[in-house]
Amino acid sequence: MACRLTALPRPNTARSLLRLGRASPHLAASTAPLPSPSSCRQTPRLRHPARCFVTSSPKCSSHSIDSSSAQADAPTHSAHHGAFHPSTHRCGELDQHHAGQQVVLAGWLDSLRIVSKHLGFVALRDHTGSVQLVLQADGDERLEALIASTSSMPLQSVVLATGHVQLRPEADRNPSLPSGFIEIRLSSLQLLNPARRDLPFLPSDSQHADRISPEVRARYRYLDLRRKALGDNIRLRSRIAQSIRTHLYDQDFLEIETPILLRSTPEGAREFLVPTRIASSPSSTAGSQQQQQRHPEPSFYALPQSPQQPKQLLIASGVTDRYFQIAKCFRDEDGRKDRQPEFTQIDLEMGFVSGGPPSASKHAAAAATAAEVEVDARDAQGQWRIGGHQVRDVIEGLIARIWAAAGKGSLDHLYEDPGRKRGFPVLSYWTAMTTYGSDKPDLRYGLRISDISSGLRHHEDAAESPSPSPAQNEDVGVALEILPHHHTNAGKLSNKELEGLLAPFRGQVERFRIASWHNTNELAALLLKKSQRVRHALSHHRDGELQASEVDVDRLSSHLAKVLASSRASEGIAADGDGAVDVFVSTRPSPPEGGSTPLGDLRKSLASLLSSKGLLSVSMKPQFAWITEFPLFTLADEDKNELSRLSSGPTAAAAAAAAAAGGGVETRWQSSHHPFTAPMAEDAHVLANRAGGVDASRVGSVRGQHYDLVLDGQEIGGGSVRIHDAAMQRRVFEDVLKLTPSETSRFSHLLHALSCGAPPHGGIALGFDRLMAIVCGATSIRDVIPFPKMGSGVDPVFGSPSTIDDEAGSSSDSTTELTRSDEVLRLYGLRRL
Repeated sequence: MACRLTALPRPNTARSLLRLGRASPHLAASTAPLPSPSSCRQTPRLRHPARCFVTSSPKCSSHSIDSSSAQADAPTHSAHHGAFHPSTHRCGELDQHHAGQQVVLAGWLDSLRIVSKHLGFVALRDHTGSVQLVLQADGDERLEALIASTSSMPLQSVVLATGHVQLRPEADRNPSLPSGFIEIRLSSLQLLNPARRDLPFLPSDSQHADRISPEVRARYRYLDLRRKALGDNIRLRSRIAQSIRTHLYDQDFLEIETPILLRSTPEGAREFLVPTRIASSPSSTAGSQQQQQRHPEPSFYALPQSPQQPKQLLIASGVTDRYFQIAKCFRDEDGRKDRQPEFTQIDLEMGFVSGGPPSASKHAAAAATAAEVEVDARDAQGQWRIGGHQVRDVIEGLIARIWAAAGKGSLDHLYEDPGRKRGFPVLSYWTAMTTYGSDKPDLRYGLRISDISSGLRHHEDAAESPSPSPAQNEDVGVALEILPHHHTNAGKLSNKELEGLLAPFRGQVERFRIASWHNTNELAALLLKKSQRVRHALSHHRDGELQASEVDVDRLSSHLAKVLASSRASEGIAADGDGAVDVFVSTRPSPPEGGSTPLGDLRKSLASLLSSKGLLSVSMKPQFAWITEFPLFTLADEDKNELSRLSSGPTAAAAAAAAAAGGGVETRWQSSHHPFTAPMAEDAHVLANRAGGVDASRVGSVRGQHYDLVLDGQEIGGGSVRIHDAAMQRRVFEDVLKLTPSETSRFSHLLHALSCGAPPHGGIALGFDRLMAIVCGATSIRDVIPFPKMGSGVDPVFGSPSTIDDEAGSSSDSTTELTRSDEVLRLYGLRRL
């Protein structure tokens, strides 16, 4: 059977990114012709007059790198291929305690300063640090010859140095370096491998580092990794990986490897497929054997998005009830600063995990009707009301271990509340979205959002008190929110800054200012008169459409007064103080949907702006939080549209409302996390009875036993309690996700394993790359990965992805005139259409 292939477009390589190919001069030996270095702009000379280097500015960043003409007039240096004395110490290990000892050091020539033919200084570096070498002839002709030879050595050459450790003169000591009190007086310096003179950049040159483009650094990553900052990140990553293994071994976990070549399953994001000449397994292909022989089906492996199914099968097997793995995972998604097509996660799974909180009563766990379990989600803050607390305990201990290994200090500040049983605070999804406007809130600062929908009441309403805020499962359509920003004596934002802040949110967020936070009557009247967001909320009021003139202004003013007083307290502003207030107004769906709201996005931008001007107090301590009780099912989004047949559609609230009203809106639900997440015990009844199928109007209200771990506004991990009942898992596949029989059959192994007696289980995966970026203070996960892909998914070092290699297409049984690429396709049962 022929299969249509979609080739990845060849990326438009920037001018500063050198092209890589099989016949590229960059991969050839250094004997090919090379343009003179005078054709490239050079930086100012370094302290030693014999050395200069080529920058990566646009004028010369696309030059070919060779060495013949560049070294034509320079002394010839050859690599050493014989035996040499092994090093006795590393450069960064030496200190004053080694004074008087003879040492042998190996490393890279980082800098070179020749004062005269009798005196020179060399900085030698390895992965532990650097040390100063002194070349002092004192009339010794052999040492004078050594100085002359060293003066022509290219920087970044690999050398072997022998000498005696001596204390530096007091005036020359550098207490900031371990080796800053000593120097090595050289007796010999052996060149092991000379570096080429036309390096694209010098890793040791921090003065001109800003001239090197990111593309050039990425292309020559092996040079960039010689920079101390990057090298320290990679070394710390290794130490933390070791501490992770030690901690989990101590907790009786087994490290077990799971397969990399798996079968494609519709779990969410797009997969990478690997073609193979192996025939498809009989259970995965349809049609008679004769038909398959006549038109063989092409076969593919899929690279795993996570070890989710293998680790569940491991727990079901009983080989262990505690599994972990530092696993490579793959997702074919757009590149961002915090995403890579291949990434690493700390993956673990635990058997016999509870399906409810430790204190849950049997009645609550077995509740079967919505009336029995109607819960105000505001009561969920600070409470772990789902299962999987065993996973939570392990992860909080692991994070503390990682923080200690990274030298980040203690996390005891998270335990300052004596009533808190565990270290990390817990927020429900509903609380996070309504208070911070994000499902990964940054808790290092205040700036809390408030829902003022209950203040919009008809002035003829007899009720004296405002309506309570809606609970999580209650659908009121549209919620009206405000985010107050109080001016203080420390300063304020200019109107220009505020307008720039609002520019990305035109039509979504409005701003109103009052001279004093006490003027809530003025603010209420202003909102009712001028706010388009208020009018939008009134048109979707749960009591029917209201006009602004019908709203009780005094009731709204009273509600605003409470909100402003509360926001001042959360910001640490004195209650008896005064000052102007900027009030940002917006609306959002109710209940909240997605990962953020307009005010939540503005909150982050406002905090960044205020912090940069010193107008916002941001905690320097890490603020971890668990986010729980996510909706179990949502409609498709751009990242998880593989499980939905809808390319576009209504919001989840609108779809559920249309289904309840018998409307004709087609809905196809997807799993918010993945299709193996168990529902909360009090919502499980929605999925428990298959008679008549699942009520589509109630699917959106089901909450999952899913938990995300958030640190300072970034999600660093997510997990859940799994469905361990084969019947419920099948209902999720067929009745909720509407998978076809063919799609469901791809999970037949999992369904069968669950039916063979799988224990209750749950787990989590922490993003190791993202966690390391936070620990290292890096702006991108690319700074903590040895060989990362660019944002486009291109690997500039190895030249991937690429067209099919010519040599891979060679075949002795070729009988037709095919191109090499066509021949390779034929080997895998594919052809071009």
